[in-house]
Amino acid sequence: MFELLNGALSGMQAGPKPLTKALVASAMMNDVEAIDPGTLRGHLESAPAGDDVVTVFRRALAGWDNEEAAWTGGVERNSRARRDAIYTKLGFDPEWIRVCETKFPFHSVSPPVVIAREHTAWYDEKVRAPRSFYWNAYVGQLRAQGWTDESIRQFDTSTTSVVERLADPTSVAAYQSKGLVVGYVQSGKTANFTGVIAKAADAGYKLIIVLAGTLDVLRFQTQRRIDKDLIGQELLDDNYASDADWSRFLKHGNLPSKLGSFDFHRLTGPDSDYQSLKAGLEALQFEAAEKSKPLFDKENIFRARTRIAIVKKNSKILKRLLTDLRRTRDSGQGAPLDQIPALIIDDESDQASINVSKPTADADSVDRKPTNQAIVHLLGLLPRAQYVGYTATPFANVFVDPNNEEDIFPKDFLISLPRPTGYMGVSDFYDLEGSQEDKDSKSNERDYVRPVVGDDAEPKNLQAAIDAFVLSGAIKRFRATVDSRLAASFRHHTMLVHSSEKVAEQANLADQVRKIYAKAGYEGGRGVERLEKLFDEDFKRVHAARGAELPFPGSFEELAPFIGECLGAIGPARGAVRIVNNLNKDQTPDFERQAIWKFVVGGTKLSRGYTVEGLTVSYYRRRAQSADTLMQMGRWFGFRRGYGDLVRLHIGTKEPLPGSGRGIINLYEAFGAVCRDEEAFREELKRYAEVTEPRITPAQIPPLVPQHMLRPTASNKMYNAILTYINFGGKLSESTIAPNEPDDIAYNNTLLDKIVGTAKARPVKLAATHLVGKDKDKPKFHELSANVVELSPAAVVELLEKYRWYGTERGAPRGTNPMRLQMEFLRKRGAEDPQIDDWLLLGPRIEKASAVRPLAGVDFDVVFRSRRDNEKYRFNTYNDPIHRRFAEHIACLTTLQNANAELTALRQPRRGVLIYYPIFETKPKTGKPKPPFTVGFTLLFPSNGIVAPVRFSVHRADLSDAAVVNV
Repeated sequence: MFELLNGALSGMQAGPKPLTKALVASAMMNDVEAIDPGTLRGHLESAPAGDDVVTVFRRALAGWDNEEAAWTGGVERNSRARRDAIYTKLGFDPEWIRVCETKFPFHSVSPPVVIAREHTAWYDEKVRAPRSFYWNAYVGQLRAQGWTDESIRQFDTSTTSVVERLADPTSVAAYQSKGLVVGYVQSGKTANFTGVIAKAADAGYKLIIVLAGTLDVLRFQTQRRIDKDLIGQELLDDNYASDADWSRFLKHGNLPSKLGSFDFHRLTGPDSDYQSLKAGLEALQFEAAEKSKPLFDKENIFRARTRIAIVKKNSKILKRLLTDLRRTRDSGQGAPLDQIPALIIDDESDQASINVSKPTADADSVDRKPTNQAIVHLLGLLPRAQYVGYTATPFANVFVDPNNEEDIFPKDFLISLPRPTGYMGVSDFYDLEGSQEDKDSKSNERDYVRPVVGDDAEPKNLQAAIDAFVLSGAIKRFRATVDSRLAASFRHHTMLVHSSEKVAEQANLADQVRKIYAKAGYEGGRGVERLEKLFDEDFKRVHAARGAELPFPGSFEELAPFIGECLGAIGPARGAVRIVNNLNKDQTPDFERQAIWKFVVGGTKLSRGYTVEGLTVSYYRRRAQSADTLMQMGRWFGFRRGYGDLVRLHIGTKEPLPGSGRGIINLYEAFGAVCRDEEAFREELKRYAEVTEPRITPAQIPPLVPQHMLRPTASNKMYNAILTYINFGGKLSESTIAPNEPDDIAYNNTLLDKIVGTAKARPVKLAATHLVGKDKDKPKFHELSANVVELSPAAVVELLEKYRWYGTERGAPRGTNPMRLQMEFLRKRGAEDPQIDDWLLLGPRIEKASAVRPLAGVDFDVVFRSRRDNEKYRFNTYNDPIHRRFAEHIACLTTLQNANAELTALRQPRRGVLIYYPIFETKPKTGKPKPPFTVGFTLLFPSNGIVAPVRFSVHRADLSDAAVVNV
């Protein structure tokens, strides 16, 4: 059956054709009896997911879903309409369609968000299809590692979006493209740029330089992954002769040059960074087969070897490479450097690569840091070099001075990768879509997060985290026994312990982990009692909510034998802990070469780029003062195939800040605030990517990004672009900036009383069925009591105009209005009239409210909200997701089911909603919180018919394409 179906599908070179005829033709070609389509359909419906027939059919559908070809007739790829067109061309009847929709349902693959200059289209199927040797080999490796077809489709799309914006390597004209790819922390950026390398090399790029972080461990990790998954056994030397994973390294079957492709030549190895070529320069000399033609000519480019170097981002090492390139240039041997298409991949490109020196008084002079200088010199030596930076924290990259063409500002493209399938990120550890009041709803914080307060030695802190590590390891062992397919995911099992960047403190913490682990009593007695209680009260509950499809012991007694297996894998206390820092290099876990079941204690090395494989339990108490550093420390983000329900984050919620009298920081809230900013940044990029007239380029992004997220790096520069208009129709808008001085808070309350005036509030009880968070298949009936007041559009404009956003302590003028654009949008008339008839002030009632605030003749319940640590003029958030759902229904942005009469009466298509929160931020030790209460509010704008989403102008018309101008 497989051969028949595979033959039938293989014959469909120009898109899907009637399957019945194709099966007959395949049978004739193979001289076998034809198969009845009904029999095939029945097999597809009943066979397991790993069946070969199922696999080949699923891949064919997925390929057609995303293919760009003439047969599509212009039907959009990755769309429902495309899938329907496929069914029609295959000649499927309703029964066939039912089976496909059940077994192979259409899944829309999230595309990357692209903001780019116009580019010459060159990377199409004509270029790609005949030369995809390394890309196809790499995809085979990913499938062998368990990547799903959906993940590979998404991956194919995102890597193509990068490669197509590089310069054509066969072009006569030399061009340097510079771009930035923004991924998520621990989200597979290495896999992505390895895919880009595969496609770029297949397309003709002859020199690949990967700047692999600033640490040896990161460079080695990157080198080995590229060697294992892309270069292949036939092109490797004896570096991996004793590698336990040698059998999993890519096998081509012969030298690629013998198979119609080209060979890679490595300039670095797993144990050796780039070394000067003392004996000769042959390794960097590119020879053209057709001497009369340049290297980039198609007669030469696809026959020449491709050089690849994985180098640490260190100025001394980069200078060695620069010196050898200059020697090659000056020797006159081999192709000139200006004929070599080169690709520079800069991993963690916001670290070390960016020029962070202060600009000098001379605008034409730049005092460069050594690493930045070396990268700039590389680009200067290689006119056909393309620069692509990768990062999860793009803030520094966005603010490189775009005026300096020699620098590494992503002038050509900025690509934000979609959240990968199977990735656990910020939305999995925070209740971004859950209610603060709905205690019965699924809570990410409740399931995954455990607060740490007080001394590490307290039983609820480090001991509890170690218990979770042992118990989760035992469950992994149990699962591997029940389902052998999960065993590969459990090769590593680690617990991260990260509290300080100081080496001495790391050593003390490691000793403490060893002592607690040694005395835990897991062989019997209290230790076993703790594990059983944790199993019954924690892991069993979370498994039912988060991993019901995964094997789980029916009782603690069934799990008990696997606890011993886990303890055996971790080993005795003296060897159970690995310290990862420069003083203990020999302890750094080699995840690539051996299975690791250990505690991992460390500091800086764990905070950027380095992947802690098998990470299941994190114990985190490390303070950080900058947003990008804090976010990079989120090592608990990543892929957790087969054990997502076992992940636990033990995190400090009352950590003292360095220095006396500096206060405390809630690390969980701090992470949440930073990650929300990152998500908001991605949403802004998505909005700007949709703007076509005028087209927004990367150089125009800095001034368009909300400035509470990112700050310019050069104080003597001013952005030339000015954001003048945003269409807020259908959007939620909130600024949590608010003063903290009593006088200013009292002023805002007086302003609100004046704006509401003589209007009378009325109590309402709203009810409807809504969809909560990720459980969109589990609608829930919810009720919300509230007070409502109708306001005029002018009243809301007055509130935005006169509200005191900052206090006098901050030194910022009170006219600095973070909602200036919202206010100006509401004032528009004519073609840009916001189309709002009125606003409904909605004041939710809070169960067991601590206090009330009288307004418009009724009492509004006061809510507690916390300010961001170290940002005394900004709260974390005001609004609650459940309140938003009702507001969205009222503004006709969504439709809730089973809405009651009071909710239906409030619903109007041209009505905005202002959700009002009287806020207290300090919980008194006794009694109720006292006024004045902060005036917090969230705006929800109704939809409108305005076409333009955004508009901007420039400070200086004579520099309309410049992103910055001198002040």
